[in-house]
Amino acid sequence: MTLYLPYLLAIVAVLLLDWLAWRRPDRRRLVWRLLASAVAGVSIVLLIFPPSYQRALDPSTAILLTKGYEPDSLNALLQRMGPKPLVYTYQTKAPETIPITDFYTFRQEQPQVQSVHVLGYGLEEQELQALQDIQVMPHLIGMPTGIASVTWPESISLGEPVTVSGQYTLPSADETIIYLRAAGRAQDSVTLKEAGLHTFQLRYTPKQEGSYTYTLVARSSHNTDTLGQVPVQVHPTTKPAVLLVSSFPLFEFKFLKNHLGQLQHRVAMRSTVSKGMYQSEWLNMAQTDLSRITHKLLRQFDVVITEPQALQELSSAERAALQRAVTEDGLGVLTIAGEQLGNRNTAFFTNFQSKRLSQQDTRNARANWITSSTNTAIPASPYTLVSSDAVTGLIEEQSNNLLAAGRKAGWGTVAMTVVPQTFSWQLEGKQGTYASYWAHLLSSVAKQEVREKFWQLAKPQIPQLHQPVTLKLTDYTLDNPVDVPKATVRTTADTTLTGIALQQGVHQPELYEGTFWPQRTGWHVVESQGVEPFYFLVQDSAAWTHQGIQAKREATLQFATQQQRKQTASTTAYTEEQVPVIWFFLLFVLSSGFLWLEEKL
Repeated sequence: MTLYLPYLLAIVAVLLLDWLAWRRPDRRRLVWRLLASAVAGVSIVLLIFPPSYQRALDPSTAILLTKGYEPDSLNALLQRMGPKPLVYTYQTKAPETIPITDFYTFRQEQPQVQSVHVLGYGLEEQELQALQDIQVMPHLIGMPTGIASVTWPESISLGEPVTVSGQYTLPSADETIIYLRAAGRAQDSVTLKEAGLHTFQLRYTPKQEGSYTYTLVARSSHNTDTLGQVPVQVHPTTKPAVLLVSSFPLFEFKFLKNHLGQLQHRVAMRSTVSKGMYQSEWLNMAQTDLSRITHKLLRQFDVVITEPQALQELSSAERAALQRAVTEDGLGVLTIAGEQLGNRNTAFFTNFQSKRLSQQDTRNARANWITSSTNTAIPASPYTLVSSDAVTGLIEEQSNNLLAAGRKAGWGTVAMTVVPQTFSWQLEGKQGTYASYWAHLLSSVAKQEVREKFWQLAKPQIPQLHQPVTLKLTDYTLDNPVDVPKATVRTTADTTLTGIALQQGVHQPELYEGTFWPQRTGWHVVESQGVEPFYFLVQDSAAWTHQGIQAKREATLQFATQQQRKQTASTTAYTEEQVPVIWFFLLFVLSSGFLWLEEKL
């Protein structure tokens, strides 16, 4: 500190005068006037020649404040550090900091910086590229109030519900209602009353095919906030061809055959009348020989529905043909099991782990599936299926037990259900429940359509205005992988085409990726020759704010993880800083005020 000696001498003199004044009471008034005059004089000198001091700095380390940073976190970090680093801000404001507008410029102007502590939400992927040679140490905060995550299917078949699932952070016990708005009104809602992170799920079933945009809204006592839009493509319902095979005529199979026939499915049914004699029926398809199950016959169908006794009665050649159709052609096989769950000969189709829940022949269960809004009562066998890593639950019941489950077998799916009779729903007039149950099972088990060429949205989950959108094309039909396909993007409200350059995958030559920068909100479509057009919705940047925050957090954490830890030598520099003159001005005002007041008394 400069001018230390005069200041110290002045303080000693003031203290000495004060001590003398208390020893000689008759001189106190004079001494106080002298003291006030001395303070006023010293204050004027300090205002004209303010003192300064040297502050230690670490030029190789910096602190970067991004959006969402908390001052308490900054203060705690500064207290832990020795020589104080310089503090910078990016796209936010803070007192006594240096703003950064461009990181490439920052690297040129501050080449000595070797490590950066990042506070707040973090930086985007392209922003981090300018900091490749700098050690990034993240001190990020959690997700803010509101939507923390959200998902929904980008496309569904007609009759299936749109299920919007997510997490919402409520900062206080202020009742908040989250609802899904579709067709001009709220279709489903959930009420949150306690502070914390809540999981929610909302559903709505579209009535027609097409492209639809729904809205997710949060309403509290203070305001109503539109969180974002939910775009969904509703496609026509698929109608898989079904082969029903039973060991004797069953009401369950008869009702199912008639139901599927009314929905214009291609259906064939074979029931054993006696040994070697079968009763065959066909709906919406040409008659064909069903007396022998062959690989050629099975190619006409997408799913086979049977029961354990019928599987045992098949010849070894028929079971081999059925197994081959599953593993090689993607056929689905659903076994409806009652008391008997199968044996060693049918293990490929019935090898599901089960446990007995009742000693009776039947029990009452509450069935639940993804397209059902409520649990539905149904008689079931005394067994339940057990979930595992290889088994996927299709129909659930209470206590996390499974009434129906499936597993992959090669290209196809084998499944089993312990609900032997569902036609009782039809007898009770529950046509909607019956139709939903079987539509869900068939779509889960039936042979999936093989797409050789198709578009996908790689990232982000929700395209936004002026943000890069990565589109991915998969094409298994290209004879010459060198010929890169051409693609264009346009809005559905405009005919102006924007070309996008595709880059072929290094390890997967059938994959191509391109980047598109949206300039308008609304529905867009990407097109290329011989490929079904792909539609996606571009939303305003103010929607789904959690997505940008989440992307910054993930990019910053991943960037820091991939960096190699570098040991940087600790260096110390010094900067000259002045003591704030406001303190000297206050001293001058107080001392002058005392002299004026003392004169009046």
